[in-house]
Amino acid sequence: MPSNHLFGSAKACYSLGMTTVMHIINELDAGGAERVLTRIACHNAKSSDPKAPRQIVVSLMNEGVYGADLIAAGVELHCLGMTSGVRDLPRAIIKLAHLMRRTKPDAIMSWLYHSDFIATLAAKLSGRGTKRLAWNIRCAEMDLSLYGKSTRIVLKLLAKLSGQPALVAANSHAGQRHHIKCGYRPKKWAFLPNGFDTEEWQPDPDAKARLCTELGISPNTSLIGMVARKDPAKDHATLFAAMQLVREKGLDAHLVLIGHETGELDVPDNLKPHVSALGLRRDVAKLVPAFDIAVLASSFGEGFPNVIGEAMACGVPAIGNDVGDVAEILGGTGKTVPLKTPGDLADAIAELLSEDADAKTYRKTAARKRIIDHYSLNAMNDRYLAVWDGLAGNRELPNSDFPK
Repeated sequence: MPSNHLFGSAKACYSLGMTTVMHIINELDAGGAERVLTRIACHNAKSSDPKAPRQIVVSLMNEGVYGADLIAAGVELHCLGMTSGVRDLPRAIIKLAHLMRRTKPDAIMSWLYHSDFIATLAAKLSGRGTKRLAWNIRCAEMDLSLYGKSTRIVLKLLAKLSGQPALVAANSHAGQRHHIKCGYRPKKWAFLPNGFDTEEWQPDPDAKARLCTELGISPNTSLIGMVARKDPAKDHATLFAAMQLVREKGLDAHLVLIGHETGELDVPDNLKPHVSALGLRRDVAKLVPAFDIAVLASSFGEGFPNVIGEAMACGVPAIGNDVGDVAEILGGTGKTVPLKTPGDLADAIAELLSEDADAKTYRKTAARKRIIDHYSLNAMNDRYLAVWDGLAGNRELPNSDFPK
């Protein structure tokens, strides 16, 4: 059943001068965009600043994984109960337009392609207009042949409509470049890189012992972790091939997989004793510090992958494919390897595992420091606040500020 929730103090929500921000997203299941939306909405909802913007989140589908977190933080959550496909599209647009008329958001931010399209039509229908609307791009180059036909159609429509919103934001240079190639011609661009709560994501010297006990393996075994759902963009096959090569090098390494449906992945038989697929977990921030190395073996589509930044914030060196802005995020604290090259990935893992204790300590410290210095939650929040204030007419919209 579709659900519709209103939370928080009505008095607080409607305080004089408070900016109301409405976020619109396809769903709230475990994914990078969903995680960042939840992070930024909860951060503002829990703020003690009386001028912190009121947060409304609209899931076109259901509460998913993150609905409970939003509710607990006092975010106003609305779920429209839309199902996959075009059948529910007109009803979703009408319901969203009605909600916009009722809540009168000063700033509207849509996340992901289908939400961009639906939010644009609903904003026009509601009378709020697209001058209050920003699209928030969360990916780079996608292999659209691996996704539904509707995604390809919507992307072409969005390219033609990209002059409608007041601003199009992207969380990576790669995302901006790719969408320009796709025909996006917005009035303005804005750079909104991800940010991380370094109190939540932090080193934990006891984490490895706990996880090894849970898995029933020796604490002397090196843990290689990848946090990624089962998805065509997450190249688990290359990771498995690389881990086989790592084992052939004589390194005692165990692969830990965290993410939706990872238990359904086709792990090679000879590797199965050395792989633990934990599925979807809600305690990921407690598990990642246990890793000796974090890996993201993506094949395409990454803009600014959260899992790289989260691992670095925990003081875990990371290895990622050379996609999106991964190399820039790492800033020399980890390694990048070409796409679909298990040999290169295995060599990078072996190199980091073979470093001496001083080198490992330096790399871990440098990784966390880079997140604190460049990608903090407060830095991300300041950028979002500037965009929302611009959409609300409280200041000039920020100009394109993608650093060179």
